[in-house]
Amino acid sequence: MIPLTLPTFSYKTKYSLGQTYILDLLRKKYLLLTQEEWVRQHMLNYLIHHLHYPKGLCCSEKKINNTLVAYRPDIVVFDKFGMAKMIVECKAPHITLTYRTLSQIMHYNRSISANVLVVTNGLIHFCWELEQHTQQFKPINYIPGYNDFLC
Repeated sequence: MIPLTLPTFSYKTKYSLGQTYILDLLRKKYLLLTQEEWVRQHMLNYLIHHLHYPKGLCCSEKKINNTLVAYRPDIVVFDKFGMAKMIVECKAPHITLTYRTLSQIMHYNRSISANVLVVTNGLIHFCWELEQHTQQFKPINYIPGYNDFLC
């Protein structure tokens, strides 16, 4: 796997039936190591170990049902009351982040109503935060840490 612009970490892998698997930081089970999974595990590590989000408030690929379809955002971060605060959409490093990627996360957010949206391919990261007074998302040049959510 290629190096990302996210911090490296000590991860566990195993090889089985000709394929490599990586231990998921949250679900504690081995998942097929795809390029997207590589980005997702690095982002989880960054959120938990560098931005100090409690592991128990993070969810990976949790099924969300709305009236028409079920979908699985890559990462959703909740507050201590169970309200979604952040959605992270991860793409493989070779995928160019486009308006279509932003549309995907905005579609997820119609049901979830998070305050922060993050799109990453592990090399480039885009983040938007909801402005309370305008109810519009504005781009920000950082991913907020857990302490930012407490304020």
